Amino acid sequence: MGSNRFAKIPYRIYTMALAVACLIGVLLFGLGLSYYWKEKHVAVDETVRDLNHASDLAGVESYLVLHHAAKLYETNSEQPTALLSAPYRERALQYNLQLLDDFETGVDEREREALLRFSEELEDTLNEDGSSRFQAVPFDVIESINRRWLYQGLERTAQENTAYELTDAIMRMQMAFVEGVTNLLAETPDQDQLEFEVSTIANEARLIEDIVATDPSLGTKSVDDLIESALALGRVTAANSTLEARYVNGTSFYEDSHTALQAVRSAADDTLMTERDRYGTLAIAVLLITLLLSGALLFALCSTRKMYAHDLSHLKARALAIDPSTEPVEDSFPPSHDFRGIEDELREIAASVHSTVHTLETKSNDLLRYHERWSSLFSETGLAIALIDDTYNFIERNDVFRQFFGERNLYEINQLFTDTGRRLLREALAGVTENGTSAQFILHLKGEHVRFLNVKIIPLKRGETLTYYLILEDETERVERERKVDRLVRFDLATELYNEYGFLRAWEKQDIDGTFLLIKLNDFHHLVDWYDPTYADLLMTEFARHVEDRLEKYAHHLFGRYRDDTLMLYVKGLRNVDETELLELFPTELLINQKRQTVHLQIGATHTTPSFNDCLFEATKALQHAKETRTPFVWYDASILAQLQWAALIEQALPEAIEQGHITVAYQPQVELKTGRVVGAEALARWQHPDIGNVPPNEFIRIAERSDQILWLSHSILDLVVEQLAAWRDTPFADISLSYNLSAHSVDPSIVTKLRDLIATYPWLPDRLKIELTESADIMSHTNELERLEDISDLGYCLSIDDFGTGYASFEAIWHLPIQEVKIDRMYVSGKAKDSTSFLRAVSRFASEQKLTSLAEGIETKQDLERIIAEGVELGQGYYYAPALDATTFEAWVNDKRGHLA
Repeated sequence: MGSNRFAKIPYRIYTMALAVACLIGVLLFGLGLSYYWKEKHVAVDETVRDLNHASDLAGVESYLVLHHAAKLYETNSEQPTALLSAPYRERALQYNLQLLDDFETGVDEREREALLRFSEELEDTLNEDGSSRFQAVPFDVIESINRRWLYQGLERTAQENTAYELTDAIMRMQMAFVEGVTNLLAETPDQDQLEFEVSTIANEARLIEDIVATDPSLGTKSVDDLIESALALGRVTAANSTLEARYVNGTSFYEDSHTALQAVRSAADDTLMTERDRYGTLAIAVLLITLLLSGALLFALCSTRKMYAHDLSHLKARALAIDPSTEPVEDSFPPSHDFRGIEDELREIAASVHSTVHTLETKSNDLLRYHERWSSLFSETGLAIALIDDTYNFIERNDVFRQFFGERNLYEINQLFTDTGRRLLREALAGVTENGTSAQFILHLKGEHVRFLNVKIIPLKRGETLTYYLILEDETERVERERKVDRLVRFDLATELYNEYGFLRAWEKQDIDGTFLLIKLNDFHHLVDWYDPTYADLLMTEFARHVEDRLEKYAHHLFGRYRDDTLMLYVKGLRNVDETELLELFPTELLINQKRQTVHLQIGATHTTPSFNDCLFEATKALQHAKETRTPFVWYDASILAQLQWAALIEQALPEAIEQGHITVAYQPQVELKTGRVVGAEALARWQHPDIGNVPPNEFIRIAERSDQILWLSHSILDLVVEQLAAWRDTPFADISLSYNLSAHSVDPSIVTKLRDLIATYPWLPDRLKIELTESADIMSHTNELERLEDISDLGYCLSIDDFGTGYASFEAIWHLPIQEVKIDRMYVSGKAKDSTSFLRAVSRFASEQKLTSLAEGIETKQDLERIIAEGVELGQGYYYAPALDATTFEAWVNDKRGHLA
């Protein structure tokens, strides 16, 4: 039988070699895996870098195209300044600066040369008036690099095929726009070519709709806006549209396409950033685990070697003592040595050991029974219990106690508590020892997870020996629950500022002397309607964060949320002379979800008194006055309270005035400017109160809107206007039409129903009654109101838009509202903008092209009249002709006017 080939290998060498092999294997595996995750991290980092480069390159491309479009519009519309193109030029140059160092990686040599040439010649391209340099821009190279970099991000984030299809469709739309922008913005475009180019964009928009229908996760707001603007561009250019309409819709479409691609890049970038952090964490974790395992293996190897050497030496010595034949006798013992004495001594030792073992077994059984009795008590309770002797060493502890502290001694456990906790434990032990009574208190346990322990120490005396029961109960859940309840009671969850109750409690602890303010964000409820409550709360949170950063220089202040759209602030030491300093606390523009959001504020302020309720009352009244007067900042004083009391008096008297017919109508003539013929009048509400006299219409109408009486008032005035038209029906004034003002707050189904029912009684009414729309911005933000206006238009009534040229009452309203007349605001007729004739000329030309009637209000002088006529405006009204007149005076004025014309 052959011998084992390992028989001659010492066991120690065999085990050591195996351990070293395991160590090397662990090191190689761990370092390899760590390197793998690191490489994944680097690959994701490169993809993120390429996406950022693509974003910058897309920014240069987009703003170059928008600049070119603006230059074409400025040239073809004969604008004297470059107001439209200048911002695009600055943005393109800004993105170009970021690109100059970005072409070193991710592109081949041919693409790099083309991009560097494009980047270096960008400023000359922007300064060129013609389109030759623009046509030489390598858009195909730019789109190719953008697509490749973006596809790398989509591939890295494992996107569906629909994401690639959406990206391709958007880029094709952009290229179609770039190729057709010159014809689109020509003064007289090639209509066939324009329809072909725009139909290409519209077809891509419908393709995107199909893609979104297939994969709803792609249906973001930016994509929806792109579809809407692309289809709107198709509708506008399909008709014989104006240059301005083509420019507005074209630039809107291209900006939406850039935003949509940016959204795709941002989504991929966010996912990649998360993935990169995960890979980095995995690489570090694997490296640390490898090092820990290697260290543990080395420690185990050294320890095993030492123990093996010690045991081997001890075994060798025992073998020499028992069997000297294992080594030469002369090396260890004398030749004549007698081992009998040693054997007798070993027997005596063995007997003593046997007796000792028997005694220990008896005591062990007693201890076992005692231990079983107390272990049963310890294990059956959910409390952490330990038994401590008078030297503060543990005698026994249950499993729950071990779960808290493991096998630590009392000193080590004491280090886990806060300084206050250590002091409480020390004083409690001293008190229990001295007085013999129990103690109970709450301790804060530090560590990864914060805990609160209810500690009870009970003394137990056994003869002369004093021991202690240490009983702990976890109160963390109860304490955290109480803390959460307290936070819910005192803080606003969205902004983490004080709520009204928490602000009041903090106020009571302050030495009050300074300024108290209420700050209202006017856009809050609009953002809730336009986006969602989460976006509005995000605006409020970001606004609060900026204010808190700026409040750091004030040692004493309180900041809280009073209502959903209103904040409250107390700053110690400030007075009304510091109004500029106060206003600097509040940002006017914020970046929310990559969107720039303008913040419109109204502030009511008051000097503080110790009473919070008094300060809140005064600031509320100041804020109310600011809202009613549309003033951004108002300090409270006695006159404000008087004005508010006067408004309250008007509000109380208004229902009776409407019911008893105290609200009357006056008529301001509307004249055909070229002929001087009176063609109509604007019906204006008037109120002569029997006690307080004349009440200005802007005051009682504003109060009616605030107190929800505006609809009642609108019905009453409509009845008076229709009654006057009926009275003029068979008179020389039958050809005069009346304009009835209808605000956004009054576009109600009952008004539509009344206008429909009136036609049954007065079939001629739609030819003589014009509906004049005020506050068109509020109307355009609500779909229901737009539908009702469509219903009114379908009934045959003429719709006119008031204050044209201010706010949203501009060219944008033409595309949303079914109007037939534009009423130019007095600012452009006799106000501060009267010297600017370009707007009047544009409105007159636009109205003529769209077959709309133009009417100028606020004509004060003959010079105003001559300028208005020269710009082609058809109708007008103002004090140059006559103020608002009662019906009798109006009839006399019209007869006199007709007599002069005859």
